[in-house]
Amino acid sequence: MIEMATFAAVVEHRSFAQAAAALSISSAAVTRRVKRLEQSLAAMLLLREPVVLPTKAGEAVFRHFMTVRLHEDELLRRVMPGRAATTALALAVNADSLATWFEPVTRELAQHHMALEIVVDDQDHTLEALARGDVKGFLSTQPEPVVDRFVAAPVGQMRYQCVATPGFAREHFGGGLTLPSALEATAILFDRKDALHDVVFRSHFGVTVGRYPRHYFPSPVALLNAILDELGYGLVPAMQAEPLIGSGRLIALAPGHDLMIDLYWHHWEQEPEPLATISALVMAAARRSLVQPVPGAGRQRCDSP
Repeated sequence: MIEMATFAAVVEHRSFAQAAAALSISSAAVTRRVKRLEQSLAAMLLLREPVVLPTKAGEAVFRHFMTVRLHEDELLRRVMPGRAATTALALAVNADSLATWFEPVTRELAQHHMALEIVVDDQDHTLEALARGDVKGFLSTQPEPVVDRFVAAPVGQMRYQCVATPGFAREHFGGGLTLPSALEATAILFDRKDALHDVVFRSHFGVTVGRYPRHYFPSPVALLNAILDELGYGLVPAMQAEPLIGSGRLIALAPGHDLMIDLYWHHWEQEPEPLATISALVMAAARRSLVQPVPGAGRQRCDSP
């Protein structure tokens, strides 16, 4: 078991040297333990160059080790009620969900004495982490499981509204949200991977637009504040936009044409505790907070922040 724990430390730290420092042993000792584990399993578990990454066999071994660690934590909590968890559970959540409906979920999870690590990351990077076992659950726009023995459960749709301040709208959208005005006015985007405006242009105007003026604010709060400060117009989750529309601080530029983004909770098919509890809590909260599409209605996919 010591060899497997050492191997897991290398995977977690992406480095033999950092794993050695975390375990308070030499790098040579780490290397010997990993080699013994590979020899005992007759499989290469780690790619050493150009960066340290687990092989497919290594991913399977790491997931097994994490499952055992979680079972041990759960057993100790049963024997010693109230004992704090020792294994941090990494959950990947898109930024807009974290800024709106997901935060109360974290408080509920904390009441179960779970140690949480909330990751807001690039989707491709997070899917790799999910495969390795680093991330135990992932809220994503990806509708299909991309890792063996995982499930992608639909949990609802995040509704976005295209908004601006009344002053910005009068100056730039006096004739309404038209393609010429949208191409001239500055848009506020989350980051370079934010595709929401592209989807709006395709659905609202029927064209694909590659170039238009834009600012990037990689924080839901900063993005909303930039719109309120009249730096541009943008797409904001309806949960944030509607109170501001009601107070008159924002107006909807395309009323009746909200953008609906499907979200899916990716999780292990066979979940040990407390992962099963986490998934149940997350999916229940999502289905309470998000829009539940009418059966048979078209569904919208988009890589969203």
